[in-house]
Amino acid sequence: MKKILIVAALAVTTIGFAQKRELRKVEKAIEDKNYSEATSEFEKINESEVESKYLADYKFYKAVTILGNPTRIAADGMQLRQVIDLLEEAESLGYSDEDQILYYEQTTADAIFSDAQKKLKSGDQKAALDNVIYLLELNPDNQKMRENAANLAYRIGEFSSAKANYEQLVKEGYTGEEETVVATGVKDGVVSTFPNKKAAEYAVMSGDFKDVRIEKSDSQLGSLITNLAWIYKNDGEVDKARKLAMDAMKNNPNDASLSTASADIYLLLGMKDEYEKAIKELNTEIKDPRVFENLGIAAGEKENWDQAIDYYNKSIELKADNFVTQNNIAVAYINKGNLDETSAEDQIKLYTMATKHLEKVVEIKPEQASAKQTLLGLYKFLEMNDKAAALETKM
Repeated sequence: MKKILIVAALAVTTIGFAQKRELRKVEKAIEDKNYSEATSEFEKINESEVESKYLADYKFYKAVTILGNPTRIAADGMQLRQVIDLLEEAESLGYSDEDQILYYEQTTADAIFSDAQKKLKSGDQKAALDNVIYLLELNPDNQKMRENAANLAYRIGEFSSAKANYEQLVKEGYTGEEETVVATGVKDGVVSTFPNKKAAEYAVMSGDFKDVRIEKSDSQLGSLITNLAWIYKNDGEVDKARKLAMDAMKNNPNDASLSTASADIYLLLGMKDEYEKAIKELNTEIKDPRVFENLGIAAGEKENWDQAIDYYNKSIELKADNFVTQNNIAVAYINKGNLDETSAEDQIKLYTMATKHLEKVVEIKPEQASAKQTLLGLYKFLEMNDKAAALETKM
């Protein structure tokens, strides 16, 4: 009986050593950046036989092998979330290398955000929002991610979610401004970012970099307050919307984005006198056509075509050869013409205005096929047959 117990103990010990040996092979393959070999070695391990003392290592390497090469991640959305779960399990089980856990968690989170951007680009906004909300749940203190979640939810009409996140950002005094420490490469002139000023100064001491500086991103407070005010108004809370806007302007008198958005906010809240004053100030102060272009885009997203057209015209007055703005104003005229309340007579006028701007697009950017196709459709609708025939010869 004693011999049987010894044999059993030896068998268990052998399994333990085998597990340790296999995990070391996985570790070595990862160190060598041979991720296919790491996966192959890992798959030889039977999870049900892994001893508790090796379980933290096992969970960590399972996460890493699912992720694959961190510079060329092929894992999909659900696999990436599985990686995060496994890394958290490994950490809770006492995995010893905290830096490695943090590195792979950040790398995986970046991949999930990249996947959200791809989903957004493909038009799957709900899937993109789902990814962003997941990342926010992982790190609720990430204000930029909260802003992303609020903006995406607002865009797809999930206003209760947008409202909660916008309110939290306002409560925290968030403006969207971010400071980034940068320095310029001595040899190539490439600007690189650094985690802090001290790290950048060390890089300069090495002789590889120069010109350490702090760059500030633009404030996003204007769009944040505008969107939240719109939600309040949409919910019938007009007084709350006005208080939000007035408090924001009082507390942030020098915020450029809020000043630029003030006309939109006043118009939204029916404050006619304040709106007219703000418009006059905008016309006097703003000399950058991109400001009006962005205001036009924001108005278009809210399907406020009159306002969008007004802003695009102001942008064109400052810079007439921007084909994007010319195209955008044409789209705004077409969309206004398509409204149910637009009369047939007004539709013809609006479509005719659209042709003038699309003609400008084709003049500036002759290779713009989509503009030509839209222009051709308008010509035919308006029975501008000579112009249609001439355009067809160029397509």
